[in-house]
Amino acid sequence: MSTTEARLIIFDTNAVNLLPPSGPRADIIRKLRQSGHHKVAVPWMVMEELVAHQTKHYPDKYRAVVNTLTKLNEALPWELESSLEPLNLERLVAHWRSAYEEIFEVIDTSGVAARRALSREAMALPPAKATRDRSEGGRDAAVWFSILEYMRENPDEEVCFVTNNTKDFGDGVTYPYPMNEDVRGLEGQLTRLTDFDAVVSKFTKEVSGQDAEAAAEELLQSLSVRKRVARTAVEVLSSPIGFVGLDSAEASVQWHQWLASPEAELLSITDVLGHEVEDSIWYTANTRWLLYGEAVNGDSEDVRYVSCVWEMKVLFSANDGDEAPTLLTPGEPVLPDTADARCMEILKELKARAARMARVLRNQMFHSSGGDLFADAMPTLDVAGALARSLSDVIPRVDLGFAEQIRASMPTLDIATVLDQASIDHILAGLPKPDFSGLLPQVDFSHLVPKVDYSSLFPQADLNQIAAAALAAGIQTPSAGDDDDEDVPVSNVDDSSDPKAEPSDADIPDTDD
Repeated sequence: MSTTEARLIIFDTNAVNLLPPSGPRADIIRKLRQSGHHKVAVPWMVMEELVAHQTKHYPDKYRAVVNTLTKLNEALPWELESSLEPLNLERLVAHWRSAYEEIFEVIDTSGVAARRALSREAMALPPAKATRDRSEGGRDAAVWFSILEYMRENPDEEVCFVTNNTKDFGDGVTYPYPMNEDVRGLEGQLTRLTDFDAVVSKFTKEVSGQDAEAAAEELLQSLSVRKRVARTAVEVLSSPIGFVGLDSAEASVQWHQWLASPEAELLSITDVLGHEVEDSIWYTANTRWLLYGEAVNGDSEDVRYVSCVWEMKVLFSANDGDEAPTLLTPGEPVLPDTADARCMEILKELKARAARMARVLRNQMFHSSGGDLFADAMPTLDVAGALARSLSDVIPRVDLGFAEQIRASMPTLDIATVLDQASIDHILAGLPKPDFSGLLPQVDFSHLVPKVDYSSLFPQADLNQIAAAALAAGIQTPSAGDDDDEDVPVSNVDDSSDPKAEPSDADIPDTDD
């Protein structure tokens, strides 16, 4: 593999035209960029051509569909129920521009470069040219002058221009007039390659499939990657239409978003491809993940445990210290295969893991130690504090409808037999007046506190103050140094311990995810 000092690879349109964003060529470009050894870019004019080639036929195809629907409607004795969304070329252009800008940097074309390009085309001088009845090549000239401007602004950076258009751009060694004058003084800074395969041969070396698969499996089964997949699932898997999954009884159900980060386990790795870029080895692989956790039903907004299989392509490096894997082109969640013994065995373990976590949270909720407002009177009941802690990962993602469900589902507490009037007066007198506006201004805490029945004790007392203060005392705001990548495995919890004993800090799992 070459040890060239090139730091910027610039592609012409012909080298990456109609590039599929999820294909292997795009993955190699990402590897080159993420290796830190090279930058990969296209001039602004090339970006516009890439987008145009993906979108320019859309208006004609849309009009063809409209004409077909019109003819069909004329042939039917009833009103056609099918409808067609409005033509929206801007939306399609924005989609493809975003997809390609994720792959390439863009070299700007200044006004000076654009004017020089139009002037060069008007005179039919290279890289523009004359045809039988007109001049053309203004876009090629804009690409050329954009590259030259970049080189003059970055004199210490070697540039490799990838194009098979040797007729207009020259062979990279000799240039026709006036391009030879354009490039004078920059010859040693500019090199040429003819196509994408030449880029792969020059800047990468393919790694054997066996080595790649071993590295992929070791890395993707790690806790940090599983947590990253779980976080990404919460961020991107949300749909008003909903997804399919299995409930805890393994019946097919609909759900539309995760309530909190699900448990995630790797099911399979296929199509692993490795490329060595300088001293770094980068891989892509197609992966399947089994997810299990609490999800929200799109119809009734009730919460249930759901499992599903999620497929995605992953780009990653096995080198220590390299950045976390990049999750590419995720698919739609599908039903787990109940006939797959390995899949169901993993699902069984995920259910057990979730159950252990639920037991720990329940112990924390109902058997926390003293230090709260009601510790002396009710030493084993810290409902408000435990509720706040258990919801700390959920509140940012749950609307008040879900909070109302949680509030309504809690039992009514009758503390008349616990506290007398003097105790209540004493508590009320010493209560702080909490201000929640700076903490969670969008949440109405009255929806989160448990209902209190105090009618038989003292109707005139305002126990809502007590509940709100207890909730405030229980909420733990994260510190600036929190690291959500350090988890204590829930399997360390001793289920045989005394249920009334206070769980230690090690027994409380990290719920940030």
